[in-house]
Amino acid sequence: MKSLAASTQGIGSLPVLNLFSVKAAIAELFATAMFVYIGTGTATTFSSRIAQEDVLGKGGYTSEKLNFDAPEGIQDVIQYESDTMSSFANDILVNGSWGVTTALAFGLAITVLAFATGHISGGQLNPAVTFALACVGSLPVGQAVANTISQIVGAILGSALLDATIPDGNEGSLGSNSINPGVGYGNALCGEIVMTGVLVATVLETAVSKGNAISKAFAPLAIGFAVFCAHAVLLPIDGCSINPARSLGPAIVSGTWPGTFWVFIVGPYLGAMAAIPFYWFFQSNFQKDLAATLDPINITAEDEAPQARKPTTSESEV
Repeated sequence: MKSLAASTQGIGSLPVLNLFSVKAAIAELFATAMFVYIGTGTATTFSSRIAQEDVLGKGGYTSEKLNFDAPEGIQDVIQYESDTMSSFANDILVNGSWGVTTALAFGLAITVLAFATGHISGGQLNPAVTFALACVGSLPVGQAVANTISQIVGAILGSALLDATIPDGNEGSLGSNSINPGVGYGNALCGEIVMTGVLVATVLETAVSKGNAISKAFAPLAIGFAVFCAHAVLLPIDGCSINPARSLGPAIVSGTWPGTFWVFIVGPYLGAMAAIPFYWFFQSNFQKDLAATLDPINITAEDEAPQARKPTTSESEV
């Protein structure tokens, strides 16, 4: 019986497959699916929040299912029954431990999956990051398109798996992004631009920059912390997207499409574009020699060693 490698040897010769790496695209699909499953799964199932009734009209887990009792006095503020807990647009109270746990889940997931797939596809898991890499010339356009499609399909798959995992998951929003009541779309858009810019700048300066060779091995860790920071800031604002695929997956599977959904697509791409000029400037030759002397991490032992004094003519004759 022919091995799988032998039976698929001829497939790679197809002309269309010469435009991009199928392995990289599949790695992006798998990693994005797991990222969405872990991140939004934590947001949905580990929730200890109290939801307001009839804001969206549907949700996921209920207080009754989680054995969560309303704090004393809350009943005077809202009508507390078995309200949903899965969407930020339903909230009137956000528990701090829920926010930290959810932010950690997203940050750790991206770290683990970037380490796991970085050698195959670069571990991008985000169309905005893929877009930035293509713009700076670190990723061929054909591969960028294939990766983006794979990321979106992966996000849909991850949300579908979460839907199958959670009891009555089809009644919830599966962690879909939506702007919190009292927050303007301009506020959310600004937050998405800023924090996506931070994420993309971290990717470019740790995983791509030629002048930061020592940090490349630890790039997934830095990127994971950037994702954690973004969620720490934006969870109470709009649930934190900074990733168009992460927003599209739950929205498509759950059918949750708020009128401001465009913020979660436009914001991350604008943030990615905002980070690119900084990368180009930092990679330019402007004061390059001076900048090199200010980096203690990338200074080699030879650079630190004092130059040996050459003997004078009289000393050599002696």
